Amino acid sequence: MKNLKNIFTILCLSVIFVSCGQNKKSNKQMKNRPLKQMYANAEKLDYKSMPNYYIEGYQSGCYFELYINGIMVFKHYRNVGLSNHAVNINQNILKSGPQQITIKLYPLGEIDGKNYNTIDPNDSFRLKIFSRDKNKPYKAFDYDFLKEHEVKIPTSVPYFEETITFNAEVPYELEGWSNSQNLKKMDQNVLEKEVLDFYKKYDDVIYNKDEQTWVDLIKNRELDYFRSVFYNDKKSEEYKERIDSFLEIFDNDYKKRYPLDKYEILFSDNGKIVTLKSVQRKGKSAFSYGVEKNINGQLQTGRASRYLFLHKPKGSNKLEIIR
Repeated sequence: MKNLKNIFTILCLSVIFVSCGQNKKSNKQMKNRPLKQMYANAEKLDYKSMPNYYIEGYQSGCYFELYINGIMVFKHYRNVGLSNHAVNINQNILKSGPQQITIKLYPLGEIDGKNYNTIDPNDSFRLKIFSRDKNKPYKAFDYDFLKEHEVKIPTSVPYFEETITFNAEVPYELEGWSNSQNLKKMDQNVLEKEVLDFYKKYDDVIYNKDEQTWVDLIKNRELDYFRSVFYNDKKSEEYKERIDSFLEIFDNDYKKRYPLDKYEILFSDNGKIVTLKSVQRKGKSAFSYGVEKNINGQLQTGRASRYLFLHKPKGSNKLEIIR
């Protein structure tokens, strides 16, 4: 019996040692993963001021979409009010100066058997713009209020759009799409095929769990986001959460394709950015993919939609993800 106990002890220790070795190997692999390496050379920025700009929208009787400098940053298509939903817009602020906000309002459609096909004067929309300095300790409601805008709807209309500007002061400057080509000047049939080919390639990358190719495709977007929103701070909890959300795409065996929705081609005002918007699912990207997420300790599968904002850099004939 004593010998059996000794053998059992040795086996248990062997399992523990193997497990520890595997954990160390796993941790080492984590450090060398393409997603981690993408940010490796980004040095933390040391500016006196590190402002983060936010917007919030409040509606009654309508749905809405918000665009910053031509790129959609928020949408709301549920017949409920919102609160505490501030959206960081730094990645769409390329440099200091005037920034453009476009507000698009849509009717509610059919609700409880009634049709609401217009936006009426008694419907309302209010926009708030404010900023917080990342260098200052966080305190609830401690922000610089910049602007509040109330949309005035003069008469019943099936759609309403308004553009306003506000001034932002940021310590960085991003190239982004500032030197990109005007895609509206291309042959639109050729452009549409190129966009569809890009979406197909991106879908293959997600489905095949090809992390390195995915990083190659989104690297410019992510480094701009890292610099403008997190100021290259690798200790930021929000940065870590963003990395974890990306790792979820690749760290499971779940695979499911969804066909591209029927779509409309959506351009930025200057024609430099293009994306595909679904006409089947309100406000969503035409592109979606299967995901597996850990929610409250349980693995659940679902469908994720993400806009791919594409551009062609000056001198290039290839579409790239810019946001």
